[in-house]
Amino acid sequence: MKHLILLGVAVFFMQNSKAQERNPSTTLVDLGEFAPVLDLNIKSKSLRIINGHSSAVLPKGSFEITIAHRFGRVSTGIDNLWGVDNMNSNRIGFDYGATQKLTFGAGRSSYFKTFNGYVKYALMGNYASKFNLTYLADMAVDGRSTSDWNLNPFFFTHRFNYTHQLIASYAFHPNLVVGFTPTLVHLNLVDGLNMGNDIPVMGGYIRLALNKHASFTLEANKITSFGMDLPVKDNPTVGLGFELFTPKHAFQISLSNSRMLNEPYFMVTDQVPNTYGQFCLGFNIVRRW
Repeated sequence: MKHLILLGVAVFFMQNSKAQERNPSTTLVDLGEFAPVLDLNIKSKSLRIINGHSSAVLPKGSFEITIAHRFGRVSTGIDNLWGVDNMNSNRIGFDYGATQKLTFGAGRSSYFKTFNGYVKYALMGNYASKFNLTYLADMAVDGRSTSDWNLNPFFFTHRFNYTHQLIASYAFHPNLVVGFTPTLVHLNLVDGLNMGNDIPVMGGYIRLALNKHASFTLEANKITSFGMDLPVKDNPTVGLGFELFTPKHAFQISLSNSRMLNEPYFMVTDQVPNTYGQFCLGFNIVRRW
């Protein structure tokens, strides 16, 4: 009996030793979990920063569900619980890693009853690289009733908006990643007769890790006219956030001056305020398999 117990203990420690020696990248790829090593996972812990995308793609075969909410303006005060009573902007999204470089996604937002689908492809780098370059192509479809448009004639193509984005990120430190996101948004329908349908937007983000389980985030986007006649939006869209990670979940709390959750809206059409009292609270919950 004593020998059997000793043998069992020896096998237990041998198995633990093998688990500890296992390459962390294998854990990330095979299990689809958030990697347990900080300097490998700061860029890949979540697909989005606050509203916009990060350069990360999903590991092959992994799957995510994201539930996002944006509340009302915090300036509404305690009677409205600083906007929490106005929880009428939300999105549920589904994302899938088809390969190590290619991710597909789709979602539904309450604002304008919008459906969207996207593809995201890692052009350069991987989760362990300092530099990553990713291409994003998104199509958003306005799902409102035809009568809500007040247009005659109305064409189904009016509902479509497109986003093309390059997402470049660099890890200046294991705890610090900075991203740059030049974007082109195409609106099939614009307000002005002489207004261009293609709107360039310059943006970026910062993710600063506090430890393996938490980080601060910042993102900003602004229309860049280059002298063209474009939608008037003087203020940039800005968001500040805090993230908390577990092996299977990401919890993101944010303060943003836009309640919209699709790129054409929060980047271009939403006339965002420039005072902090007009910002709104929000959160994202991510579950990864």
